[in-house]
Amino acid sequence: MNAKTPEARNRGVAIAMACLLGIASIACAESGVKGPSGTLHVTEVTTKREPLAAGCRYQLWIPADVSVVRSLFVINMRAAGKRLFFYDPEWRAMAARHAAAMLYCEFEAKGVRDNGYGRSMLRACEQFASALQRPELKHAPFVLWGHSMGGRVAQDFVRYCPSRVLAFHIALRAHPTPEDLMHEEAAAMRVPGLYLMGAEDGKPKDIRAHFHRARHKGSPRAWVWLPGQTHWPRGMGFTHDQTTDEDWRAWAAHDVVVPWTEAMIQLRLPEDADPRTGPVQLASVDATRGWLGDVSTGEVATHAQFDGDQSKASWFPNEEVAQAWSRFSYPAPR
Repeated sequence: MNAKTPEARNRGVAIAMACLLGIASIACAESGVKGPSGTLHVTEVTTKREPLAAGCRYQLWIPADVSVVRSLFVINMRAAGKRLFFYDPEWRAMAARHAAAMLYCEFEAKGVRDNGYGRSMLRACEQFASALQRPELKHAPFVLWGHSMGGRVAQDFVRYCPSRVLAFHIALRAHPTPEDLMHEEAAAMRVPGLYLMGAEDGKPKDIRAHFHRARHKGSPRAWVWLPGQTHWPRGMGFTHDQTTDEDWRAWAAHDVVVPWTEAMIQLRLPEDADPRTGPVQLASVDATRGWLGDVSTGEVATHAQFDGDQSKASWFPNEEVAQAWSRFSYPAPR
């Protein structure tokens, strides 16, 4: 469903009015929304000084028939994030397959550690857990996705609360990142990540340095070139979305992102994990195993057979994801 349709506007008005009354729940199976059905919930975190929490509105989509939410796909704002949250059938289907919910954060910030937005995100989960009587939402681990400045939010939340992050995606970080956001401690380095960069975008040196620094220390990260792509999908900008499903899917790199994300859930989220009982102990990823890909050529091999510079190569959990990456992105810009 196009973001400018009357149905979308009416839903936005209904949600806004419901927010005045606190957390609202709205059926989300209306005509035009693709993928599995579910319910949409809304809450608003109020600004607090102690502990510091930034005021913000959040929306939560829970697939139908999910009795216990085991993880949260946390998506940051801008038009691309809005499309991913509301209208992407593949992400909805992935959430349903893995008993995950999707959380949409309606803020834009350069970071989350020192301005209260990190605590605000956690507070939103606490509010949803209490109001919906779903205690697992307080502790369910995050899969982060952020475009542009939202990518910086994802990047910084990994530093802020690495134990809560199952995996993260940084999509098209076009602007320079301050050095203080570049630094990652050991716990953050262990979090798997995808760097999705448009081949025709700014290709900032700093975010490539972030990737290389992490890989040099053995972090399970991968660099993904988006062939022919600029900072936005064709037909999309800050205030409009006329992109086609085909153009959106290519820009969002679903052929790589979906299997990579599912592999990370399977690797890191124990089968017996129950976030209803408390924080989830995520499994570590052994980045000395798996597959590696040469970022310059797209050639892939097992970790043991890779003959290039391992510290500069993309890391993948298995052959399926490695081959999907190679087919999708190459030949790449040199």
